[in-house]
Amino acid sequence: MAAIRWVCVTLALCLVSLCVQARPSGAQLAECVDERDVLHALETAIEDLNARRAVFASIYNDDFPADQTLADALEAGSDGMHREWPDTVECNSIVNQYEAALTEYRRVQTRLLKQQQTWENQPSGLRDPLQRVWLSRERLLSFNEALEDRLAALGGPEAARAQAAFNGVLADLSSLRRGLFSLSVHLYPAPEPERVAALLALWQEANDLRPASALPARETLDALPPELADDVRMAFRLARLDALVLRNAMNDIRGYLWRSAKPAFAAAEVTDGLLLDELLAFRTRLDWLITDTRTSYQHPAAEAAGTPGWIKLIEYLIGLLAAAALVWIARRLKAPAGALQSRFARWSRGRRLAGPVSRVTASLPLLLPWLVGLFGLGVLHLLYVELRLPLLITFLPLARLYILYGLLCLAGEWLLQRTAQQAGSYLNEEQQRQVQRSARLASTVAVLPMLVEDFVALGVGPSRLLDLCQLATVLGVLLALGLLLRSRREDFVEALKSFLPSAGDRVVERLLGQRSFMLVAPIAAPPLLLALLIGFMHKALFAYDWYRRLFARSFKLRVAAVEAEQEDVVSDARALAGYAQWFTNDDPASVPFIDSGLYAQLRKSLDPWLEDAANDNALLLTGPDGAGKSTVLHRLCQELGAQQPELQQCVLRIDGKITTAEGVLDLVGWALGTDLSEGPSALVRSDTGRQRTLVVIDDAQNLFLRQVGGLAGWEALLGLVNARVENLFWLVLTSSHSWAYLANVYGRDYQFRSIKVARRWSQSDVRSLVLSRNHLSGCRIRYDNILLATRGPEAGSIRNAEQLYFSLLWDACQGNPRLALQLWLKSIRLTGDTVVVGLPEEVTGSGLESLHSDLHFVYAAILIHDNMSSDELVVATALPERVVRRALKTGQDMGFIERANDRRYRIVALWYPLITRLLARKNMLHE
Repeated sequence: MAAIRWVCVTLALCLVSLCVQARPSGAQLAECVDERDVLHALETAIEDLNARRAVFASIYNDDFPADQTLADALEAGSDGMHREWPDTVECNSIVNQYEAALTEYRRVQTRLLKQQQTWENQPSGLRDPLQRVWLSRERLLSFNEALEDRLAALGGPEAARAQAAFNGVLADLSSLRRGLFSLSVHLYPAPEPERVAALLALWQEANDLRPASALPARETLDALPPELADDVRMAFRLARLDALVLRNAMNDIRGYLWRSAKPAFAAAEVTDGLLLDELLAFRTRLDWLITDTRTSYQHPAAEAAGTPGWIKLIEYLIGLLAAAALVWIARRLKAPAGALQSRFARWSRGRRLAGPVSRVTASLPLLLPWLVGLFGLGVLHLLYVELRLPLLITFLPLARLYILYGLLCLAGEWLLQRTAQQAGSYLNEEQQRQVQRSARLASTVAVLPMLVEDFVALGVGPSRLLDLCQLATVLGVLLALGLLLRSRREDFVEALKSFLPSAGDRVVERLLGQRSFMLVAPIAAPPLLLALLIGFMHKALFAYDWYRRLFARSFKLRVAAVEAEQEDVVSDARALAGYAQWFTNDDPASVPFIDSGLYAQLRKSLDPWLEDAANDNALLLTGPDGAGKSTVLHRLCQELGAQQPELQQCVLRIDGKITTAEGVLDLVGWALGTDLSEGPSALVRSDTGRQRTLVVIDDAQNLFLRQVGGLAGWEALLGLVNARVENLFWLVLTSSHSWAYLANVYGRDYQFRSIKVARRWSQSDVRSLVLSRNHLSGCRIRYDNILLATRGPEAGSIRNAEQLYFSLLWDACQGNPRLALQLWLKSIRLTGDTVVVGLPEEVTGSGLESLHSDLHFVYAAILIHDNMSSDELVVATALPERVVRRALKTGQDMGFIERANDRRYRIVALWYPLITRLLARKNMLHE
């Protein structure tokens, strides 16, 4: 017994000890306060997350409070949703409870994030219709709460029946909303065919819903107070509007899926009956416009159903006045735009860049009213959306199509006019009116399918019906184009033949016959438009030298074969010799002067010295041989002699080589009547009493020779030119290759302070030069068939042939007037008093490349010095005499070197460009 007692006491003591160990001490309780606060915050965050999930559940179950918007419900945040929680706590008594709460938090957070992301990731095509449905729900339920309170306050069986009838309608609408919201989360990103079929079934169910059929009987409404009866009718009207909004939302979602996931419709096997449902959708959209206009867009208060009617009337009046103002402004712009275009066209004459722009802007006065109207419709759309005017928004596509109709009429008239022009036909006044009628008919045919398509796009959206309308629009445009071109079928055929190869003329006529024209013409219209565009670009770019050069060379390549087949016609030698004298005459006094701009450059440098306004008294004029330097010099001396007779002129033409300093000083001193044996100092001393004198040294390239000591004559001239005198002005003329050599020897900027370069002549200047010389001969010009046989509206045109020939001539002569005159003589044949002009005949130097480089070196020396004797060539080239003689003999045999009466050798002008290119490519020239 004592043993049992001892055992019991021992067990009691153990239990007491265990209890003492399990109970936390005061210190431990103090340490767990923070952990318990964290646990409490975590449990609060879980409740918050569950509340947020309940919001989504209430949305999908359609029991969300009506006084909160969908955006407020979805954007409401949770304080603990994104908070970082520790993985465990140090308080042993709550570790298990905390870990269980943390696991629950993360599970709830994951599900809530998934629900939010599902909504946020939805495209606007799915999310926007749901937001419109919820907005309509808010309006309906808010009005129902106010109505329910008033009916409950009234009491009685009639009020109860009215509320019961409306509750039934609300239940049907709520069922549709629940189905739509629960289905919407499964329609993105790739809806399954079963989901698409469910959406279409829900859409059909919404189409079958008729809230107005549940309206209480007239006796029941008459038993209610009049104001309350009107509220009941307004409630059912809002319910009908809500049903229409649901149908439109489902139709919009269906349209989005049709556009983004069309194969799902075929897989769901629901495409056969879509056309009828889509037609019902169009009716639903129209009913919604009428009903929504009556109830307005605004969220009603508890006691109001919408915007007062007089305010809505004012808003519609503002919208109509804005449209009328747009029409008035668009019509008034035509006259000032035409005046502005006329001023710009006059200003652009003669300006290379502004000319093509003027042709482009010529149609701006006609297009501007339509374009302003099109832009104004966009502004009106923003205004109507802001004022919530759905009826006016509906009619905007009609106005847009009217503008498109006007633009199509203008485009049709332009196309027929350009087609006739391309075919070479002239349209009289009656034909112009016929063109306008045809353009209007074709535009009407093109616009009608577009009108149907716009209404279907507005009422139905993307659908099979819209696809059919788009196909009908394309067919309508093709039919309209065929009708338009059929009114000028002959011109259209000729226009196509004008730019296509002549071998296809018979094929074009067969394809574009009376029977097949309507089918083939729309296909053949794009090539014609391309040809018209190419023609416009040709006229616009023809003002640029690079394009004229490219065009001339391409034409030369195209007619090379035809040119070879033509028979040569021999001209009368005596008549041709008499005619050629007008083109080989180098006397400037007996031929017309063509001002290429060089004369003005010379006067710009000389006039300041003549007016004592500048100390610069030296000018170097350089340029290719035959560029017109001597002709401009003659004109300058003639003008100065007439304008300033007190100015003395001293013109020295250096015919032979003078390469010694003594020879240059003696020549210049003899011309000035001064002994210059002492050099420039003597010139300075004699300057005080000298009459103002213009000293011209022509062919100054003869004052040096490329040998040791051969530059003394040029250096003597530079000493005289750079002497400080006031009464002398030095004008030195030299060839471009000579100046390039001297510039490399002495430096370009250390010899003359002012240098002018004779540039290439423009095509118009070359044309004026040739035609003025021909006018002196008294002969008439006729262009060869090869220049007249171009196809198109300008076929057989003398103006076109002349423009084409001078483009070829200008490209061949490279803007050199002397070469242009010789090429003219090579390209004509004389029959009586008529000059028949063919293609410019250029020389070919296929054998020049194969010549030895020593021979090329000799030819380069001739180019640099302009003219050389055989002895001078031996000295200047340091080559054996036999090599020099061989080079000269070869050049004479090939025809590119000529020997003048003074026994000096020169490059023939016709070969000048070819020889220059060859030697420049071999780096034997200095420019």
